[in-house]
Amino acid sequence: MDHNIPGQILEEELKGRAKYLTVFVILLFSILVLRLTNMQILKGSYYEGLARNNRVRVVNIPAQRGKIFDRNHEILADSRPAYNVMVIPEDIEKISDVSQRLSIILSRDQKEIADKIREAKSKPFNPVYIARDISFPQMAGIESQLFSLPGISIDTSNERDYLSKEVAPHVIGFLGEISRKQLSKLEPEDGYSPGDLIGKSGVEFICEDILRGVKGTRAFEVDALGRKMRVIDEQPPVSGQDVVLTIDKRLQMIARQSLGERAGAVVAINPFTGEILAMVSSPAYDPTVFLTPMPAEVWNGIIGDPLHPLENRAIRGQYSPGSMYKVIIAALAMTSKFITPTDKNFCPGKYTLGDSVFRCWRKEGHGSIGLVEALTVSCDVYFYNLGERLGINRMSEFSTELGLGRPTGIELKDEATGLVPTVEWKRRRFGQPWHKGESVITAIGQGFTLVTPLQVAKVMSGIVNGGKVLTPRILASTPQKLETNFNIGAEELDVIKRGLLSVVDNDRGTARAIKDPMFSIGGKTGTVQVVRGLFSKLPDEADLPYKMRDHAWFFGFSPVENPEILVVAIVEHGGHGASIAAPVVRDVIKGYYYSKGLSDEQVRQDNQ
Repeated sequence: MDHNIPGQILEEELKGRAKYLTVFVILLFSILVLRLTNMQILKGSYYEGLARNNRVRVVNIPAQRGKIFDRNHEILADSRPAYNVMVIPEDIEKISDVSQRLSIILSRDQKEIADKIREAKSKPFNPVYIARDISFPQMAGIESQLFSLPGISIDTSNERDYLSKEVAPHVIGFLGEISRKQLSKLEPEDGYSPGDLIGKSGVEFICEDILRGVKGTRAFEVDALGRKMRVIDEQPPVSGQDVVLTIDKRLQMIARQSLGERAGAVVAINPFTGEILAMVSSPAYDPTVFLTPMPAEVWNGIIGDPLHPLENRAIRGQYSPGSMYKVIIAALAMTSKFITPTDKNFCPGKYTLGDSVFRCWRKEGHGSIGLVEALTVSCDVYFYNLGERLGINRMSEFSTELGLGRPTGIELKDEATGLVPTVEWKRRRFGQPWHKGESVITAIGQGFTLVTPLQVAKVMSGIVNGGKVLTPRILASTPQKLETNFNIGAEELDVIKRGLLSVVDNDRGTARAIKDPMFSIGGKTGTVQVVRGLFSKLPDEADLPYKMRDHAWFFGFSPVENPEILVVAIVEHGGHGASIAAPVVRDVIKGYYYSKGLSDEQVRQDNQ
């Protein structure tokens, strides 16, 4: 019997186990090698970044936003130093503790601060603003506790400063914190982060890419608690470019003061270039309230205001044009050879069309009257007659050619289109045919037609400059653009200008109250009935409820012979155009002459 057999079996068993152990060790070593290869070669830069972030923080340095100037290079929007509270989410462990302490110092809602920090946790090393433009005492309070507030720091930036806040807020617009929706639509290379300010309206919005500049970066070393130790690298920001507008700050102020607290709008334009010299919408608002988070009650007060202060009435307010539309009808009738300057029409105080009777504003009528006199006294019967003869198709086509019924093309966004009614439009809208009586009232600016103040400025500029319809522009860098030229003849233009001059100069003119010996003004009044069929028996329209009063229009231009400025004003529920809107236009035109540095005598001579 061989006694070595058990020993051989044990040896073979040990060798078999050794093989498995060797394979297991080799497998473990291979995994370790693969893991090290993955960490050091394939993902080396990733883990290096994590390690670096443990001791280095990189923050953005906001760029100084470009200035906004008026046409005379007076500053409308600038920047000023401001203190902001910045947080790096990775360095905050106890969000509730930090947010509670900050809420006490900043007098802000703790939940709001905590929510901002939690939202930022998705990018833990990206710094985020949680409070902007804090006061000096608040800054000092935080600075004194920074040692026990890891991840929190005070950052100095250039905050937007709107000089003369209520002069042109609807033109300049405002900045607001970028929303999640906006961020989701932007690419990382666009350079926006949560908490950044972005243009929300007006010039701030349309020139965002020009004004914003390019952020810089600052890298600093931190200790184990995330506290700053030293700056190790810095790339300075690039300031945004300045923007120059066509508006005149002084005219803006005059228009604002003349309009007062009444709801309405004023637009002043150079009729030969399309440059907007003033654009005012009332009531105004304070654009600085949007720079920092506002309490809910403040926001509700703004959007709940029945006068809608955020609405730019100059480009979005839509109104019937009233008797100002008679100027368009006069230009159409003459250029289409429907009338001559010497043609007369008889006004007995009413116009009969079938079974319908359309009355003139002057019950006793105006008698035998030509175009110049019809414009002077704003005779309704004269234009009723033209409306029936021209028909809605001609009136609509001409109005559209001049620029009504569509955006004017100005750089500002969200323009209203207005409305030029047609036979097809009425059939689609109401399922009814067009009636001749509707053409009759369309000719005096009533009915379905709707216009914005800027559209009126554009169209009337095209008439008084001899037929050149130009796109209005608010940016000095925008080139002049001629849309169409309907070539109104010299004789026809002279007739229209004489009629519009008589509106102010003639003793029978509807705007004779604003006649000024200093300069010549041509223009046209417009009073738009708000409640159809309402004829007040009260001695004063001011005794009517506000919402029932008529809208008051007036457009005027000066000097009449070679216009340099055309101004449109509307006062909502203001009453009569002659007594309410016309003085606003006169004030702006007078301010235009004085802004040129002319003396009273020079103004008088230039207008002779």
